[in-house]
Amino acid sequence: MKSVFVETGNVTAFRRAVLTVEDTERGQPGIVVAWGQAGRGKTFAARNSYTERGGVFLSAWENETQASFLGRLCFETIKAKAPRSASACKVSIIDALKTRRDQGQVASIYMDEADRLAIGRINDLRDIHNETGCAVILIGEEELIGLLSNQRRIWSRVTQEVPFGPVDEADVAAFALEAANLDLTSEACAMVRGTSDGDMRLVRNMVQLLEQAAKARETNRADAAMVKAIQKQRSWRRG
Repeated sequence: MKSVFVETGNVTAFRRAVLTVEDTERGQPGIVVAWGQAGRGKTFAARNSYTERGGVFLSAWENETQASFLGRLCFETIKAKAPRSASACKVSIIDALKTRRDQGQVASIYMDEADRLAIGRINDLRDIHNETGCAVILIGEEELIGLLSNQRRIWSRVTQEVPFGPVDEADVAAFALEAANLDLTSEACAMVRGTSDGDMRLVRNMVQLLEQAAKARETNRADAAMVKAIQKQRSWRRG
């Protein structure tokens, strides 16, 4: 199965939100919050946007200190060894992002797994946003909304909210065709969508098994019977 990027409804909404906050003249600068349960394709969408548009991408670590967090963010921003102190790192990040903005470059920060951050680290990102005007895109699971909504100074800067809901049957069909050259019947699409609970990660796993089954039968078409057969191979219930 090929590694492909499918423009699902979630991806389209995410892309639109990022473009809006990056358009400083006609858009709505601020913070983007993209949230949803694991497996909905948030990180995949964020990495694709970062690869296409540029900026800075970082994933949060659990219980990370300010010095570690800003040091890693500084390294990803300046692509050189970061200063030793947290405050010096923050200054270097702000200076580098301002320079990018002045040169007309994209200077957005993609912060993946942001629900793992302590509120102090999110306030560090708020400081950087305030000083540079650069977009901050926070990506995380459902807990992220509760974390941010209790912090008025942060929530007031959120101008785009993107909930990643379950993928639909059209998304399933498009992914199967592009990733595995597999033509799913409408009934098969509905079954894959239902079994996976709209979780794109589980959809990928199911399509991979369907691809193997279809190749064994020397066909590129998967029907309901084929889906039923792979459903018996393992439990698709969430951990």
